[in-house]
Amino acid sequence: MQLRKAPILISLLVTMALLFGGWFLYQKVEVEEPIRTEISGMTSATLADLQINKDQILIKLTVTNPDKFPAEYMDLQNYIAQDITNKKVEVDLTNQNPALKQIWMDGTFAFTEALDLREYSKIPQLVSDWKVKNHLDNASTAMDQNNIYVFLKRGSEEYYTIVPRNTTDGEVSARG
Repeated sequence: MQLRKAPILISLLVTMALLFGGWFLYQKVEVEEPIRTEISGMTSATLADLQINKDQILIKLTVTNPDKFPAEYMDLQNYIAQDITNKKVEVDLTNQNPALKQIWMDGTFAFTEALDLREYSKIPQLVSDWKVKNHLDNASTAMDQNNIYVFLKRGSEEYYTIVPRNTTDGEVSARG
């Protein structure tokens, strides 16, 4: 029996195109678009970048309204926990001015101490002291049951970070 190479090759190519096209369409319609829609509904942040890999989703946000961001971030986290269960999702912030990040890094010791001792009421005063000491236009904090949000601003430079309240390894790590 003689096998015809052309029909076999065409069948293989069509099958591969359908499989990979279906996978790409699924990623676009069922994963990427719902995330973009959820983020476009946020009034406190804009989507800077969205990368979807095999087992991870990286969302980069630019915070535009620091006062409203904590509530909307919690809504985004709830959406992610509810609708995206098969991939690890990481949310990073692009408001990361190096000079203001240095102010954050210099104050991390006192911040971590207040966090570890669960003396959360000291954190706003600590950040207020940073504002005076470093001549910042704005320095604010917010807190919910999961995170502490720190915003620093001087002129057009901004630094925003999210610090988890409950750390599993005992170390404070900012997700900025």
